[in-house]
Amino acid sequence: MNSRLVSTLGIAFFAMASRAFAIGGVDAPPAPSEPHEVIFSQPKETRLENGVRVIVVERPGLPLLAAELLVRNGAETDPKDRAGCASMTGSLLTRGTETKSAPQIASAMESLGGAIDSGARWDAASAGIVVMSDKAEAALAILADVILHPAFKQEEIDRLKNQTLDGLRVVLEQPGPIGRYVTERVIFGEGEYGHAAGGTPETVQAINREDIVKLYQAYFTPDNATLILSGNLTLEDGKRYAQQFFGSWKTNQSASKEPLRVTATDWKPANVVIDLPQAGQASVTVAKPSIKRDSPDYYAGLVANAALGQGFVSRLNREIRIKRGLSYGVRSAMDSRRSGGSFFASAQTKNESAPEVARLLQIELKRLNTEPVEGKELKSRQAMLTGAYARNLETNRGFVSQVASLVTYDRPMDTLNKFMPTINAITTNDVTAFAAKYFDTPPSLIVVGKAPAFMEALKKDFQDIKVIPQHDLDLNRADLTKVKP
Repeated sequence: MNSRLVSTLGIAFFAMASRAFAIGGVDAPPAPSEPHEVIFSQPKETRLENGVRVIVVERPGLPLLAAELLVRNGAETDPKDRAGCASMTGSLLTRGTETKSAPQIASAMESLGGAIDSGARWDAASAGIVVMSDKAEAALAILADVILHPAFKQEEIDRLKNQTLDGLRVVLEQPGPIGRYVTERVIFGEGEYGHAAGGTPETVQAINREDIVKLYQAYFTPDNATLILSGNLTLEDGKRYAQQFFGSWKTNQSASKEPLRVTATDWKPANVVIDLPQAGQASVTVAKPSIKRDSPDYYAGLVANAALGQGFVSRLNREIRIKRGLSYGVRSAMDSRRSGGSFFASAQTKNESAPEVARLLQIELKRLNTEPVEGKELKSRQAMLTGAYARNLETNRGFVSQVASLVTYDRPMDTLNKFMPTINAITTNDVTAFAAKYFDTPPSLIVVGKAPAFMEALKKDFQDIKVIPQHDLDLNRADLTKVKP
């Protein structure tokens, strides 16, 4: 048999195999297995006299220690016109203390074979380490140093500001990031979650050392902090470490907190287009306020969102990417926070197809109510959620992150072992009821792209569209529009 014939047969075989894969033949994914009970280590806790809460996850046999010092406030505390202040404060913790420079901190952790990081998000800020168990004391000493004695040196502040501004200059020329910034404003307005957590060019430039120190002194206090440890240690070990490294921590009595800006409850949907003349594609988002983390509808919401837009086989991805080829990927998310929440579904597409994608996002949102999530679809979405949850708890770092989330949102520790059975107990009726309750009213529409390419078609399905040219966009205002001189 000559080589040309072999090559031809090989190509033909590959083509048939590819076709079989494409139609779900020989390589069709297996059905989800039946749910089975999984019991995770139950955290134990105590509290120091100064108020520090100590939570220990005893996992014998794992020679790694993960630890995180969590402060239960984050970007929602940013002062007015200082968006990004909490984020910078969190990042600066590991960029120098009273006795160590940023390179010295990094070098000390590397010499222990460990890693350290810090930062802030909505509702929380933290610093954490991962290290071998036999290096625990040395690593915890470094963690305590960055939490208790940050220097906030001006040179590090300036360096971080420059890095942040460089990043913002890049992302604020892209439809996707602009769409996310605008979505927060459209949902939360002037409320505590309405601004950009990472800041805008104007607010980052305005942040000074006094702002950072004031925020640190107000919220980094022992009665607002939780030390979480997971690894080969006992509760007694954890309490001893906590007392050794954080027992002398005292609250700054002169520190003051600014009152949080409360999100207005009279939310109304708005259709907003940001005209980005140089955009090669458009970002299309539908969004609306959602539930708090402590809502009894939380788990039904997770399953509803998973069916709608989480994963490759979600409804949105099947309809918009697989069936119509309008986007490389579509997703939805339910972001539940302490004082409120947001829901959004988004995709990036050609400018000309933005109206079609916007209409499909709306249709799929409503279809959750009219076409129930049931049978194999329901089981696969539950399996995806529980599988991802279990994988996250396989590592000490993942376990600490999950406990940190429970602490942030005032959830009991037994939630760890209730998550999977609760998700598996969600029924078709639960998902349909959630969709009817929260998705029945119209969402906002946010489109960022080259407006002339899609505006006429968009107006056929959406009314009262506010168009904001890129040069008039002001992310620091609830109405998103610069004040004209």
